[in-house]
Amino acid sequence: MKNKRLAQFYITLCLCLITSAPVMASAYWIDVKGSGKINEPVKIELYYGSMDEFGFRHRDTGKELLLAGDFQIRIVDAKGNEQLLDLTMQKDHWLAVFTPKNEGQYRIIGINDQHPVIDRSASKGENVLPIDYISAVYAVGTLVETNSNPLQILDIIAIIKDKKVLVKAFFEDKPSKTGTKIRVFNPENWEKEIILDKNGEAVFYTTMKGLYIIRQDWVEPVSGEYKQVKYNSKRYRCNYYLLEK
Repeated sequence: MKNKRLAQFYITLCLCLITSAPVMASAYWIDVKGSGKINEPVKIELYYGSMDEFGFRHRDTGKELLLAGDFQIRIVDAKGNEQLLDLTMQKDHWLAVFTPKNEGQYRIIGINDQHPVIDRSASKGENVLPIDYISAVYAVGTLVETNSNPLQILDIIAIIKDKKVLVKAFFEDKPSKTGTKIRVFNPENWEKEIILDKNGEAVFYTTMKGLYIIRQDWVEPVSGEYKQVKYNSKRYRCNYYLLEK
């Protein structure tokens, strides 16, 4: 990957349910801004807002943005060194900064296990406790190899060559179960479903430039109570964010 292409490296993190057609949607997203060079700071900006039918994102402030501060975001370098980043509140987003000291691939991972229970009791539905994972890559230098080792309970790695994307999904450090359905959302939010093989892998091809969200879900049928609200299950979700330039 050329440094010129890295100059405006951009990742958008959408942490809400996206339908299979372009619609108005509220979401969290992150801009990752850096030069792709060592010893130059990288800004990770976490936003909350709405995306309209034209794909434009409108920044909002309020309760949801405040809840975004519960994300724990880490950087892991090619040697496995891990750094927990501090999120600081800005006017309309949260900001984290890190400075890469070496060339190579930097994994951006994160978890938010502080979300409130999704309460569906009013509609006689089942309450769900959501736990969200972030997975993405930031590259420093021109020759970068992809680290395919899982770093989270639920994790995804994506390796892109030309327009072919190899997806590797993991659960508890092992390839995810054969037949697991992985959802892919293209830059227009159209959804495609791919199925994992016996190696926990699947392939798709990009059709346009922009952000692709690769999603793996796992539901644990366990009940409990969180912040005085009962839930019937836990929903674990990992979103991998792939920018096709």
